[in-house]
Amino acid sequence: MGFGKTFSLSLVAFIGLNFIFSILYLALGPGFDELFNRFDPDSPEYAPLMIIYYLFGSIVSAPYINLNWVIVEPLFNEIMDFLVMGLGFIAAPLIAAILAGKFAESKFQGFAGWLLAAVISTATVVIGVFLSPAFETELTATYGWVGFEVILISLIISCVINIIFFGFFALLVAKTEYY
Repeated sequence: MGFGKTFSLSLVAFIGLNFIFSILYLALGPGFDELFNRFDPDSPEYAPLMIIYYLFGSIVSAPYINLNWVIVEPLFNEIMDFLVMGLGFIAAPLIAAILAGKFAESKFQGFAGWLLAAVISTATVVIGVFLSPAFETELTATYGWVGFEVILISLIISCVINIIFFGFFALLVAKTEYY
């Protein structure tokens, strides 16, 4: 499989799994009213570009934050929202990176396919934050980041950490060996 197919498979799997886990999170947690309020102009929670977060959200947080949501938060809270979100934020990039590595012709193509999918996902979130002040406010409320500059730096750091962490799995399952 060529690089284009590897990249597109990785990106589609990443977006699809993020969407599925976002739906699970909404179904088990706050409900679908939160999603519908994002698209209602009369609602105070109006932020139609939040759909970007539901499609690319796992690239926003680093794996150590997601592991905290999966392991530590359920021990201290009875709310399972963070567990579902954390599992989705770990599973989506992990499966996308594994698929990129498995279907690539070389280790470089597998890693580069995942790298490009992560960079495009981060760029999409940055564009969403730039275009929508409500999206920026939501990220500020969720992660505690204050200001566009801090959000931008945090997104870039998170992207690099995700590329390295999940890129390892893409390299691990690739067919070819280094000699």
